[in-house]
Amino acid sequence: MNAEKTSDEQEVLLESDEIQGNILAGFNKDHQTLIALGIGDLPAARAWLTRVAPHISSLSEVAQFNGLFKARRRRLGHDPVGLIATWVNIAFSYDGVAKLKSAAIAGQVPDDAFKDGLPKRAASLGDVPTGGATGTAGWVMGGEGRVPDILLIVASDDSSEMALLADQLTPGTGDLGGAPVVLWKEVGDTRSDLPGHEHFGFKDGVSQPAVRGLLSKSPDVYLAVRELLPPAAGAISFATPGSPLVWPGEFVFGYPSNNDSDGTAVAPAPLPSWVRNGSLLVFRRLQQDVAGFAGFLRASAAALASTSDFPNMTPERLGATLVGRWPSGTPILRAEIKDDPDIAKDPQSVNDFLYANDSVAPRFKEGYGTAKPLPPAKGDPNGFVCPHAAHIRKVNPRDQDSDKGDQFDTLTRRILRRGIPFGPPLPAPPGGQLPADDGVERGLHFLCYQTSIVQQFELLQTDWANSTANPKAGGHDLIIGQPGTPIREVELATSVGNSQIVQTNRTFVMMTGGGYFFSPSISSLQNFLAVP
Repeated sequence: MNAEKTSDEQEVLLESDEIQGNILAGFNKDHQTLIALGIGDLPAARAWLTRVAPHISSLSEVAQFNGLFKARRRRLGHDPVGLIATWVNIAFSYDGVAKLKSAAIAGQVPDDAFKDGLPKRAASLGDVPTGGATGTAGWVMGGEGRVPDILLIVASDDSSEMALLADQLTPGTGDLGGAPVVLWKEVGDTRSDLPGHEHFGFKDGVSQPAVRGLLSKSPDVYLAVRELLPPAAGAISFATPGSPLVWPGEFVFGYPSNNDSDGTAVAPAPLPSWVRNGSLLVFRRLQQDVAGFAGFLRASAAALASTSDFPNMTPERLGATLVGRWPSGTPILRAEIKDDPDIAKDPQSVNDFLYANDSVAPRFKEGYGTAKPLPPAKGDPNGFVCPHAAHIRKVNPRDQDSDKGDQFDTLTRRILRRGIPFGPPLPAPPGGQLPADDGVERGLHFLCYQTSIVQQFELLQTDWANSTANPKAGGHDLIIGQPGTPIREVELATSVGNSQIVQTNRTFVMMTGGGYFFSPSISSLQNFLAVP
């Protein structure tokens, strides 16, 4: 494969039988089990890996299934009944690779955060200790001295099929000498009452980058379907409205990545062959305080409604303002006052908006789009509608310049998110009452893939979400920000020059476990890590 080819017509051919499927295609399943394992006896661990390796799902398999599923759904108008698949992926911590091979080999994965591990980086990330514990001692998995060597991911459309395969692959006390050993295991499920939504009630995973690359050259089959015509010279290319094309090297080692000054391709740096087609995985178990967040929105909205700046503020509108989207997924820049679920259902408008400028009507290729032009979304350069500290604006400034550079630099900060909720939804009380905490844990299994934890995930968390100044001044990200300060705040500005500060001393999303991992290619797993 020639990794130097960089034009839209000559994009790189992805080695889709080598890349694990959850990285670029995404499992997109309703049920997912995470299993954290520790390596004890090396021969037993290698034997277990040899047994598990044939079950690892590839990009080729997952992308083909996802394409079939979407095609059937378009024809039927609903999810096809009986069309299911169960997928498996695997990843290793630095210590896991070091145990299987050596510390020198583990150090060949080019990322300081991966080498350090999440517990060592927790303080700089602002992760708040839980249950009065010190440091990471209160984490349910992945804390200091309890970092797993292996993270196994089993996902399925059917919960019983997932459980069956997870049980088959999980090493038992007498299986292969008892090593690897199970350190932690937890199931995540899509909400049955609000599919695709997280526990605060907002549609999750709406905005993802479109990854460049071909799955086949005979004929040309792109990983990301290209619905739009190429843009004018010097502009960012989009696959679909709102989904910018990003070179695969931002997510998988061994491929061209983005030039942060103009978006053109940068050839991959030389790497050991076993690292090629691998990716870095961040896992964070995020507990959500749903009752606390609902109470905060009600109290803060009432305080804002008593001012002349925001007399019609409601808890629902404040939540959308802090997130940047309404619960349906509709961006607040397309529906400022109230939610519009019809926009959320329209894939051509739900993600088509900018911040610094008005959006431009998309130019569709023949066979795509609609005959009726989409109305443009107005830009909001000053953050009067979508505050600079709104969650989706904090972690993806789109066309707005940031402290790191312009919109081309922002493409180098993108991550591929693969999260799923865990725990039951908090029941809504009758009569508009505030929900009460029922003492049951619920939250999000946050997973994301990238080739630089330092410059992608950690930068988004530390430099942007946790900061009041970046990417533009305006406060903290009150959803995922972990600044480590007693008070977090957001500035809500108005077009007449006034502003109101919304403050809280509560953290609504709390870190309770996780880790940094390397997801190797399938051949590296079989022929390198699983052998002495």
